[in-house]
Amino acid sequence: MFRTPVTPERVRERLEQLAAEHGNSLAELSAFLGRNKAYLQQFVKRGTPRRLDEDDRLRLAQFFGVDERELGAREPWAPVDQPARKVARAGKWPGAEAAH
Repeated sequence: MFRTPVTPERVRERLEQLAAEHGNSLAELSAFLGRNKAYLQQFVKRGTPRRLDEDDRLRLAQFFGVDERELGAREPWAPVDQPARKVARAGKWPGAEAAH
């Protein structure tokens, strides 16, 4: 099953929604992350940084009890029904010779 990627705007909206639902200010959540009090305010209102730091995103997802992808984590990579490939020689990826 494939999911539609979450846009940066939706991530900012969702973070603001979660904070309000749980009665937390963005400044309090920034302090919880060990960041300056304006960190999440700037993320939500100005879009800076463009993406949450991986560790910050994980801590917030755990704090709110939500899937980390709601806060901007990408879908994990998984193979799509492709047969296993064998490497011809150690240290070489399939098709490496064609690239040279």
